Amino acid sequence: MPYTVAVSFDKFYENINLPGNHRDTANRRRDDIVDTLKTKVNIIEAFTSGSIPRFTAVKGYADLDVIVALHFGEHIKGKQPSQVLQEVRDALGEYRQIVRKNGQAVTLYYKTWPNVDIVPASQIVDDAGNVTAYKIPDMYNELWLRSKPKKHTSNITSQAQLCGPSFRKIITMIKWWNHQHSEHLQSYHIEAMALQVFTSQLSDMPRDVFKFFEKASELIQSSLWYEGAYVDSYMSSSQRQEAKKRLETARDKSRDAWYKTYKYDDHGGAITIWRHVFGDKFPAYG
Repeated sequence: MPYTVAVSFDKFYENINLPGNHRDTANRRRDDIVDTLKTKVNIIEAFTSGSIPRFTAVKGYADLDVIVALHFGEHIKGKQPSQVLQEVRDALGEYRQIVRKNGQAVTLYYKTWPNVDIVPASQIVDDAGNVTAYKIPDMYNELWLRSKPKKHTSNITSQAQLCGPSFRKIITMIKWWNHQHSEHLQSYHIEAMALQVFTSQLSDMPRDVFKFFEKASELIQSSLWYEGAYVDSYMSSSQRQEAKKRLETARDKSRDAWYKTYKYDDHGGAITIWRHVFGDKFPAYG
């Protein structure tokens, strides 16, 4: 067991980070699903998205997102999102795994992790024929939502180069914290917040984690506009207030832990507080 906060954070990240063999499994499942779909629907483009390819996935939680851009005239024109999702669901109806339909994707549930979310989409192109964004379904409101998954992945990559390896590590840690505290924030929302919070080289993990909670507890108080849309539009007023309360609690505890380390050199006391923030995956002192 660790005796310093720095080593504790290293061990914590090891405990929650997604190992490479799971990424290999996810990629094999992606290829198998796309090959199956191509026999039934006209796929213009297919690519992975979500936290697994962005290297911000939490072990045991993150599903693999597969974006499949369908031929607009054949599969999307004049159809509601629920109809398109059902068409994709039907195309996978004989797939060997359990297939279910949710609000924005068709989910394949495997006996072993990860599950796979297939998100049908249509391309949005500019006058020069370049793909600038995608429209993805929202069957609950029967709306097509504008999304830029590739641009978001590029933003994460660029910010990680600017801020250093701690950038992705902290995002993964915050996602773990969110899972331990009722999952009031969506994964994409956390990543968008991190892009707002961190804009320079990171060098002190405990301080930077505190900084995230401090800034996020402010950002959550109003809608967050990012890449042409509000990333927190999914939140009700009560959800926002609950998320705010939990972020503020994490802010206060992480500040106390940081002070114990750097003002009083009390690593044992700080580690105890960090365990209150993150749970038992954060190693105990000693």
